[in-house]
Amino acid sequence: MDGLLSQPGLQAWALASIVVALKTLSAGIHTSRIRMGKKVFSSPEDYAMQKLEGSPTHDQDVERTRRIHQNDLEAGLPFALVGLVYALTVPSTLGLWICFAGFPLARIGHGISYAKGLMPQRTIFWAVGFVIVVWMSASSLLSILF
Repeated sequence: MDGLLSQPGLQAWALASIVVALKTLSAGIHTSRIRMGKKVFSSPEDYAMQKLEGSPTHDQDVERTRRIHQNDLEAGLPFALVGLVYALTVPSTLGLWICFAGFPLARIGHGISYAKGLMPQRTIFWAVGFVIVVWMSASSLLSILF
């Protein structure tokens, strides 16, 4: 492979970002599947399109999967942005592995734990991902400034 993605850091970042994006997309699809299966929609036009009477309601299962999706969106964007900068600072191989394997695994673990209502596992997986992004931010900032 030629070009920027031939650099190990950028290749690892790209792979990790794709995994995180696919995880986020799958959470959105799962939410839609549950909405369709339970016929619990988010707006009146959704009911009209399905030729159903009704108005937006809240369902515990739909809300849980929606929160998983929302949390993925909130975590994935900072990871992708900061991860790119981190990869450009040419970190150590160990740092690349910890961050670019650890974050996607933490997000997958978080989603599974959230779906199954597992505590404190959900919090632990969230914290691992958060610490990785903070670490990449601090490391990148130090590399840029010094």
